[in-house]
Amino acid sequence: MARELSALLTLPDFERAADSVLDSASWAYVAGGADTQVTVRANVEAFDRVWLRPRALGSASEDPDTSVSVFGQRLALPVLLAPTSPQRLLHDDAEIATARAAEALGTVSIVSTDSHHAFPEVAASVKSDSWFQLYAYRSRDDVAATIALAEEAGATALVVTVDASHAARRITTRRAGFRTPAHVDFGNLRSLGILTGAIPDGARIERLPLTWEDLAWIRGLTGMRLVVKGILRAEDAERCLDLGADGVIVSNHGGRQLDGAIPSLVALEQVAAAVSGRGLVLMDGGIRSGVHVVKALALGADAVCIGRPYLWGLGLAGQEGVEAVLSLLQDEIKDTLLQLGAASLADIGPDFTSRA
Repeated sequence: MARELSALLTLPDFERAADSVLDSASWAYVAGGADTQVTVRANVEAFDRVWLRPRALGSASEDPDTSVSVFGQRLALPVLLAPTSPQRLLHDDAEIATARAAEALGTVSIVSTDSHHAFPEVAASVKSDSWFQLYAYRSRDDVAATIALAEEAGATALVVTVDASHAARRITTRRAGFRTPAHVDFGNLRSLGILTGAIPDGARIERLPLTWEDLAWIRGLTGMRLVVKGILRAEDAERCLDLGADGVIVSNHGGRQLDGAIPSLVALEQVAAAVSGRGLVLMDGGIRSGVHVVKALALGADAVCIGRPYLWGLGLAGQEGVEAVLSLLQDEIKDTLLQLGAASLADIGPDFTSRA
């Protein structure tokens, strides 16, 4: 398998390879977005409207530094693994393979509330930090129990997703006839008693819509770092920080919730300017190369998250496939820095970009 993976030279190569091995319904679930998928496409296309401006006679370093600091932890590359589910759809090891790959490449995996393996099992499978992503189910008591489970298992950050409270119109998934396969489970929700009985056909359980009051309440429940995922407005980012959040993730849920939502990269600049050093700024959506990663950092992100790209690797070869995706991105980031004349990611700022 290593030899086959080495023939995949770009993330689109991984995408095509994964498409060729997954059944059509599972592929539609992974690749699909809301309605006509305008935002899925626009997330990627937005990067093409930002140009890079190399620095003449820049750094002579042959080994640029691709590391960044996130909440005091040094990551080998500025790419975290976003929460996704159900990962068992792609590989039996699911989140355990993902967490181990993140650890091997020196970065962080954010584990979904909807994980196949219960979070304590995932966290125990690695020695490095894991972050926990929170969806709200049933009641405040259940939310509190979910947060307590994550904290007791050693999560170092809590990522509260605020843009997926309501079911989305995922037309391509419905047309493909997707049904949750029998081997897929929500083990984390079962361990909490939130899920009993059969898995829903569409791999979704109804959630509690969150409010600003809920976010303030969640902040008061835990001493973990708190990151709010699904922010596209500067004023929302500021309000999150005012309520005690430690950072935000600029995200439109990969185009899977609202068709026509602003591309994450377009929203990034205003959100980053509003945060202005008060907290961590991450972004996800549309990243398909190391060049894209560097563009996002130049426009204000401290690091990025990827979702679909590492799922392609997971579907092809489990942990090894996820590692291959991360290694490719790190190589591409390093090449981008070399070509820009930058010695490290710390050198990268808005002066390296120009709008089309």
